[in-house]
Amino acid sequence: MTSYQSVIRPPFVGKTVITFLSEKFPYHSREEWEFLIQEGRIKVQGNVAKAEELLFDGFRLEYSPIPGRILEPDVDENYSILHETEEFLFVDKPGNLPMHPAGRYRTKTLLSLLETHYTKIIPVHRLDRETSGIVIFAKSEESRKWLQRKFESREVYKEYFAIVLGKFTKEETLEGFIGKDKTSEIRKKMIFSAEPFPGAKSCQTQFLPVQYLEKEDLSLVLVRPITGRIHQIRASLLYLGYPIVGDKMYGKRESIFLDFVNFGMTDSLKAELKFDRQLLHAYSIRYVDDRVGQTVHIHSSPIKEMLAYFPDWKNYVP
Repeated sequence: MTSYQSVIRPPFVGKTVITFLSEKFPYHSREEWEFLIQEGRIKVQGNVAKAEELLFDGFRLEYSPIPGRILEPDVDENYSILHETEEFLFVDKPGNLPMHPAGRYRTKTLLSLLETHYTKIIPVHRLDRETSGIVIFAKSEESRKWLQRKFESREVYKEYFAIVLGKFTKEETLEGFIGKDKTSEIRKKMIFSAEPFPGAKSCQTQFLPVQYLEKEDLSLVLVRPITGRIHQIRASLLYLGYPIVGDKMYGKRESIFLDFVNFGMTDSLKAELKFDRQLLHAYSIRYVDDRVGQTVHIHSSPIKEMLAYFPDWKNYVP
């Protein structure tokens, strides 16, 4: 069984092992974490940890789970390989599959599935669990760093499709700032603002209308993020008044996410959302490999919802 490592950073510096585990990883109760510590399943700096041991900045904590003890939610394991080179793997990720271990998901992840076929595979960038489409993995640290520098210098061009509520009628480039939403009960939620605010980073996204389905009041939008901030597309579309269909966190009612966390996907919640996941799809990635003078341009397959509602989408994509 794979072990998992965490590097201690603020705000957990100076806290005890049991406090860190209970707050950071609530998929186990405090009592369960205490049991796992007693079983020697938790190590700090390579040594078996004690519950009240203090953690310092940069310390490494390692957790070795007991096989079968974590009941992980079901996921969609039907990923596909779009393209493979000596350096990179271009994967089409389904909509209900986390990228890497987090929260309740420890082994049912895209990374874990790929590791059964590749000795070394490293994510170059990430997609949210519910976002489908292209994601790139590197086969070496050197390759990862090379391509990640291209992401950071905005030399990687990405396109997404989003199915949103309402009639999206005009092309728009939204420039502003994104950061933590301090007014929200949801810890991970971000907010877009046209004006700067403390802790925010600049962001820019281009939105192009593709088609509108009047019967369902749904629009298909082509999205080109110019910057790559966390939740940038979702928060920006909410700001514009066109939330993504199925988005629990950035929908018309924020408490949908809290209802989902507390009660799961009930029939009434699914009826309100229309779909049980956000309909955001990473459609294409393009960059120039200047080492050999070639353009790399990879497309994914459209999601089934897109084909169902907008079957002739190709006729409208610029």
